[in-house]
Amino acid sequence: MRLSTNSMYQKNLNSILNTNSKWQKSGLHLATGKKILSPSDDPMGAAKTLTIKQAQTRNNQLQATRDSADKSLSRQDTILKEVNTVIQSIQETLVYAANETLNDENRLELANKLQGLKDQLFSLANAKDTNGNYLFAGNKNDLPPFVIDQSGNVSYVGGNQSITVLIDDSREISLSFTGVQAFMTGSNIKHPDGTPAESNIFASIDYAIEALKIGIDDNNETNIQQFRDGLSKASYGIENSFNNISILRAEGGSVLNEIERLTNHGKTLDIDFETQISQLEDVDWYDAISEYVMLQANLQAAQYTFMNMQNMSLFQMK
Repeated sequence: MRLSTNSMYQKNLNSILNTNSKWQKSGLHLATGKKILSPSDDPMGAAKTLTIKQAQTRNNQLQATRDSADKSLSRQDTILKEVNTVIQSIQETLVYAANETLNDENRLELANKLQGLKDQLFSLANAKDTNGNYLFAGNKNDLPPFVIDQSGNVSYVGGNQSITVLIDDSREISLSFTGVQAFMTGSNIKHPDGTPAESNIFASIDYAIEALKIGIDDNNETNIQQFRDGLSKASYGIENSFNNISILRAEGGSVLNEIERLTNHGKTLDIDFETQISQLEDVDWYDAISEYVMLQANLQAAQYTFMNMQNMSLFQMK
């Protein structure tokens, strides 16, 4: 078989170029720390990595939602705790107000105190979450959920549906209770005659304020009875609201515990995903360095051989 000088040169040149390409790519593996630089490097490994990264992205999205939900529900619990503190002050005031040895002036002072506590509740009912949205407004959280008219009557104008989010692939929760659930729903407390107690917390306070404004210093039996009935109605209504808030706080606390559990699980998953991706993508440093050094030596040997061939002719080759 006859070989031309050009054929031999081309064969050696191709060998050098091929070895150089492999050496350069080996250097990229070392520089990036990745053994999969393109899908062609390991088609099956690249496909597995893509699937794992998609699962990791979904997990990160759920983690972000859980974090947001945790902040919203924690803010809600803080507000409801303050609400119950105010309600307890109202209950103490009502107990004191029932003392009929007080005079009408004392009762007016207590009525003014209750008005101040009502104003506090109204402010809490229109509280905002950490994102600046109205906490108890449901799906209409861009406007205050509670309004008050010139007569002092409080009305709910927020949304009737809570905003819900997924905190896991199959677990949906509400970010907060609506104003109706929190301030206008009772816990089934009843009067001695079996009739349901007032569930609107603001209306209950109004009953007490109206009763305290009734003058009873003149010992008018009708006025005294209206005073007693008003305070009684208010007391049962306030108890109803206090129990309702306590129940809602317990429900919210249960969801917060669930979010914490899922968050911890999500952190564990993220570590697992990172480990799997690393196993598929990251180089084995010992193997990568060994390959790089070997290819570098092969390239140098090929270059040396090619340079020597340039100084020879076919007549000098044996």
